[in-house]
This record gives sequence, structure tokens and C-alpha cells, in this order.
Amino acid sequence: MEARQGQPPHALKTRQPDVRSGFTTEARNPAGRYAELRARCPVALQQGSAGTGANRSAWLVTRYDDIVSAAGDPQTFGQSVRFAEQRRPPLESNPPEHHLWRQTLQPFFVTRAMAAIEPFTRSLARGLIEPLVHDGAGDAAHAIARPLPPQVLLRWMGQPPSDWEAVKQASEAAYFQGSPDPQDRARFAAGEEFLWDYARKVVAARQASPGDDPVSAMLAATARHPEITVRLIEGVVRLLLAAGHDSTTSAMGMCIEFVAANAALQTRLRAEPKLIPAAIEEMLRLRTPVLQMPRTVMADTCLAGRDLAEGDAVLLVYASGNLDETMFERASEFDLHRKLNRHLSFGSGIHRCLGNVLARQELRVVLEELLAATASFGPAAQAQHEFWHPNGIARLPLDFRRA
Repeated sequence: MEARQGQPPHALKTRQPDVRSGFTTEARNPAGRYAELRARCPVALQQGSAGTGANRSAWLVTRYDDIVSAAGDPQTFGQSVRFAEQRRPPLESNPPEHHLWRQTLQPFFVTRAMAAIEPFTRSLARGLIEPLVHDGAGDAAHAIARPLPPQVLLRWMGQPPSDWEAVKQASEAAYFQGSPDPQDRARFAAGEEFLWDYARKVVAARQASPGDDPVSAMLAATARHPEITVRLIEGVVRLLLAAGHDSTTSAMGMCIEFVAANAALQTRLRAEPKLIPAAIEEMLRLRTPVLQMPRTVMADTCLAGRDLAEGDAVLLVYASGNLDETMFERASEFDLHRKLNRHLSFGSGIHRCLGNVLARQELRVVLEELLAATASFGPAAQAQHEFWHPNGIARLPLDFRRA
């Protein structure tokens, strides 16, 4: 079934909403509202959701089991398309086409591929951390979390890591799409133009000179699979140019902030660095980097007692599912030894984030290097959060004491 952009029926546009828009993206601490909805109205109609476009309503799916159920049924809950004129697979694709994209890209995320890029990630992390430790203070969000993920992504794609800042700035402009300010909308339009132009140039360069990289692999697959076209490959590259680092930047800032504020955890992880991966999983669960993801109802259905119509917009609220007490005992607490931590921070079902292995590697390497280089680090001032994300860190002033 082809991905398409559903439009809500008239009844959904006009009916009384259960909740108003804003709490999932603007509130600094939405956990209380999530808990209220899970208990009272687990599939709630939200009016004017910023996550699905201006003035559109959407169903918020807030319980863990319901999120997993919807994510596991792409025939009923299909992927939404942000730009109708140009899809961005594999995110904006549905079975059976979706399988082809995953199959083509999967070899670049296996253990051998990740091992090959880790030395670059580690060298980059050391180079970014050293000036902060040398100075004894600095902004870890701006100095580490912002520049590292896009450089690793570009290296993985076979592009110059030096392009990172232009790519990052253009990606950040995407968050101004719904702004009422004409200057913000112009910034958004310029960012989109840059990213699509960059994506097309990458594909054209690999057509002229193929290499051992994911773009070349997709181009080679066009000979076997007519569904994979050059235009859609440009959409994949455009997706990677933002999705391949934005959420990792948010997660990295959040993890550094969390460890900086917990001296006992810092001490434990320095003494037992093998616990760093488990700590990362628990931090990702508690402070979800991607709060929610959209879907479109492809056929009339019922979920948790609510009737959803074909074309309705749905938001799978991962941040709520990650705090569901029916799945996670003492869900609001950090538990370094939590068993079966099947959190939703990388999604669920066939659209589970393919790049999760790379993101996890980046987070692990940064924490390993930061803990090894310091005797301690902690908050120097209050962190500033991104306006679009309660867990995204825009500024993270820290003090550092060298090991």
C-alpha cells in the first residue's frame, strides 16, 4: 500500500476535542498530562496538532500496548507523507516497498559497518571534549552534541564531514515550518531548498562515481527493483540529512545533562564503564528524544474503544509509552539495572529507526570519552531547552575537572 497524506474527514475537523494542542511539544514537563491521558483517555483527540500540520486534529495514542499495536499494523496505520510532491523513504513508505529500502540499507548498519566508523567517532569525540576539559568550563550542547552527530552521519554517507554546519543549520530551520513569523517561514523555505539541493547533488555524484556507501548501494538496486527510483533515492538522502542527526543531537545533550547532574551515577559509570550502554537505554526511556511520530489511518478502525476513520491523523506518543507503568515498573525512576527495557525511543514495528545502532554508538563513545577525560563534571548554570522539544538541549553550561 502506498504511503499518502491523509486528510481528516469533516466529522474529525468539527467534533469537540478531548485535549487542546500544545502540551506534547511546548510544555516543559508533559509527563503529568501523559499519565492523565493513559488513565482517562488513552486515545485522545487533540485539536490543531503541530505535529501533523497547522490546524489539523490528530488522535494521540498514549499507552504502550496501543502504540506497539498500531506501529505493528502498517496496513491500518500507514506512514504519513510530509511533502506530497516528494516522498522520503523508508520512513515515508509502506509494505511491500518499505522492505526493499530496509533491505538495501541494512548492510550499512551491521556490526562490521559500525566497527569501521567507530574510530572516526571516537577521534572526533576526543577532539571536541578536550578544549572543554582544558578550559575547565564550556557549553557541552554547542561544543559536543550539536557538531558530532552530523559529522558522523556525513562520514557514514561518504560525504565531507566539513559540510556539517551548513547541513545542521538547514535541518534546524525545519522547526520553523509552522511559525507565524514571515522571517521564520523564509528560513524554513531556504533550509528545505538547501537540503533538497544537497541531496540531489549527492545522488548525482554517486551516479557519476559509485563507491562503497549507502547512496551507491541504492543506485545499484534500481537495476533489480524498478520501485527504487533516482527521485526516491533523493528523498532517502534528504531524510537522512535531518533524521540522521537531529534526534541524536537531542539525545546526546540530554544524556550529558543527566549524567552531569548525577554525581553518584557519574562515579559508578567511571568505575564500571560496561554499564554505560544500560544507562543510555534508561536515559533514552525517561527523556525520549523523539516525542511522537505521525501515522495516517488507511482504513476505518477502532483503537482502545475509539472509532478512527480513514484519513484521520494519528500521533504515536512514544514519550508517553515510555512512562507507562503497565510496561515499566516504577516508570518515572531511573533504574540502571532495569530488565527488558523495551522502550520506544527508536520506534516500534517495521519503521523502528534503522539508524538506532549508529546513534547508540555515538552516545556510548561520547560518554566513554567524557568520563575518561574528567574526574568530574557538573552544571555551571541552568540548561536552556530548544523551543520545539522539552528534552532538546540548546545550551548546556558545565564545569569540568580533568582526570
